[in-house]
Amino acid sequence: MLSPIILLLQLRRADARSSHRAKLLQAHGFKVVSCLHLQELYSGVQANLAQAGNRLLVLLAGKQPDNCVAASYLRTLYPAIGILALVPENKETASLQLIQSGADNCCRDDVSFELLLAVVLRLLARIGGEAFTSSAFAEPVQQGCWQLQEHGWVLAGPQEQRIPLTTGERAFISALFAQPGLRAKHELLVEAVSASYALTVVATGKQGRLGLLVSRLRRKFRAHGVPDAPLKSLHSWGYMFTGPVLQ
Repeated sequence: MLSPIILLLQLRRADARSSHRAKLLQAHGFKVVSCLHLQELYSGVQANLAQAGNRLLVLLAGKQPDNCVAASYLRTLYPAIGILALVPENKETASLQLIQSGADNCCRDDVSFELLLAVVLRLLARIGGEAFTSSAFAEPVQQGCWQLQEHGWVLAGPQEQRIPLTTGERAFISALFAQPGLRAKHELLVEAVSASYALTVVATGKQGRLGLLVSRLRRKFRAHGVPDAPLKSLHSWGYMFTGPVLQ
């Protein structure tokens, strides 16, 4: 089996910490490809995606603006890819920007390798890496229904689709599934997504960001063979999940 691949965006020559981090990842069976600029990262993803499939993860360790640009670009073109970003110490706003741009998770730049490895392995398992999870052990799906599996991190579909969800997407879908009629107001959905990231926000003015999350979800559905995502916008009110759901 091919080794999982981590594409590391640095945008600078590796310092002692990042070099040590890359060596430890390699020692744990990962192939680490360092990229010094955005175009090199984009080309690296395209070149390695066919080889690595769902065993490819991007680690953003560059400057904050470049990390956000990369997260947004990659999430748009490759909805199912795993994206982990490193942020400076005690920079909650940086984490918020990256997650809203499309990153799955964030860690402090000085994170211990043990914690970084745990996050990397969990993210690979969630996006379906064969080295860490197996569809042979997937929960059975009732024919014709959608349901959340693996503690809500995977949305399983009626045609054997298995769509990995980010933290915010998981909170969004879970909130819809928990409401009568599978519909929820914008305010409730914003609150659920924010709570999933342990953020304190005011719901007013956040509907645009919620729309971006839904747009990414629609692209992810299409990438998994569902051209018409079972998500309906209820004008000036909220969203509704329109597919049959196993409660």
